[in-house]
Amino acid sequence: MKKTYFIIYVENFEKTKIFYEVLLDIKPIVDEPGMCEYELPNGATLGIMPNSSLEKLFGSDYIVNEKKKSTPKFELYFQVDDPEAFHKKAKQLGALELRKFKKMDWGDKVAYSINHDGHILAFAAKIK
Repeated sequence: MKKTYFIIYVENFEKTKIFYEVLLDIKPIVDEPGMCEYELPNGATLGIMPNSSLEKLFGSDYIVNEKKKSTPKFELYFQVDDPEAFHKKAKQLGALELRKFKKMDWGDKVAYSINHDGHILAFAAKIK
């Protein structure tokens, strides 16, 4: 694996940004209205995304489920050499595909699935 992102979804984006900035004593390396990122030791990155960004990213069919009153709270975003193989394996293990591979505006080709725990998995590669 090349890099791992831990992305958490939060209700109060500004409060959470301040919390992690103070807790970790670091400034974000990305700080935009829909996302901020903190570089962690050993090459991992903590990302924070407001819940309001989820519907824009995935659509409302799965994300907002009023009957279950649940919203995913966690995403593992893996940049790997062969994201197609990882995505296929996740589906073979029972993960449901949320989005097929697509070029994203941040420069990655990525596919999303959700596992049995309700955690979102993303497998990506930088577009060359």
